[in-house]
Amino acid sequence: MIELKNIVKKYESKSKTVTAVDHVNLNIDKGTIYGIIGFSGAGKSTLVRLFNYLETPTAGDVIIGGDNIGTLSKQALRQKRQKVSMIFQHFNLLWSRTVIENIKFPLEIAGVPKAEALKKAKALVARVGLAGREHAYPSELSGGQKQRVGIARALANDPEVLLCDEATSALDPQTTDEILDLLLQLKKEQNLTIIIITHEMHVIRRVCDEVAVMENGRVIEQGSVSEVFENPQHKVTKRFVQEDLQPKQDFEAIVNTLDLGQDDKVIKLTFSGDNTTQPVVSDIAQKHHVTVNILEGNIKQAKTGAAGFLLVHIPSISQQNFEHIQQDLATQNIQVEVIRHG
Repeated sequence: MIELKNIVKKYESKSKTVTAVDHVNLNIDKGTIYGIIGFSGAGKSTLVRLFNYLETPTAGDVIIGGDNIGTLSKQALRQKRQKVSMIFQHFNLLWSRTVIENIKFPLEIAGVPKAEALKKAKALVARVGLAGREHAYPSELSGGQKQRVGIARALANDPEVLLCDEATSALDPQTTDEILDLLLQLKKEQNLTIIIITHEMHVIRRVCDEVAVMENGRVIEQGSVSEVFENPQHKVTKRFVQEDLQPKQDFEAIVNTLDLGQDDKVIKLTFSGDNTTQPVVSDIAQKHHVTVNILEGNIKQAKTGAAGFLLVHIPSISQQNFEHIQQDLATQNIQVEVIRHG
């Protein structure tokens, strides 16, 4: 459906050349929700604007639905952009127009007859959950409502691809989840291909099928969300996953409340996939005849898997018995890290 071949984007000035996107190759299947994640300055927002040639690549090819975007005429490119629509971080609404007038705007540009455009806009108002607000102005809407207008406007020309550039980063957590649920439902109903640019692992984990991680303009890791989330390889990816799974309390503060005996150990168990639903703690206690106290834990679900950690205290355990526990957990792909010992 979508293929990026050796995409490069450079910005030239008198003093220097900045490479914002550096030889990126991606293949995105039709009907996929594809996430692109990176910290600020990674090049992800520049990359998403290359999909529909809002930015022109310095080198490389963008192929969507069999069409090489760079070879299209101006008229053909305008028509293609109607099928490759975009949702923006800060909504980009026309503040002098009402909700329904904002949604009608791309239909007017496309030359759709007024009656037909109005009918379609009304249907989209209802579809994104804004019934009763069609005559409100953007200044009268909440952030979530503004983004729903942005989504409806993006859907006006029946796109095949929806580009979302940090579409939830200006929203609170509850509203973010509502917008993500709406995108999931729209994808299911219309078989949309959705590309989501974000710096939030929560967004990737919750809705995406596949993910690419960017740093300094390059894709440093990519694959299914479950693979990347459960077994991150690059230090940047590991940082995203660790921050997503971070404990509610600092480990140091938790451990400092304990009066550890000489043979006590505080360990962190990191697990993923099937072993997140297994009775790991009770198995350790029964098989190795130890007491296990759970101090802290967190499990995060993705569309196709899960990952998590447990911080546990095991009192009065011999080194030999602990090594047996480590070996046992290793066979289950559970990582063991000693946080503190007596």
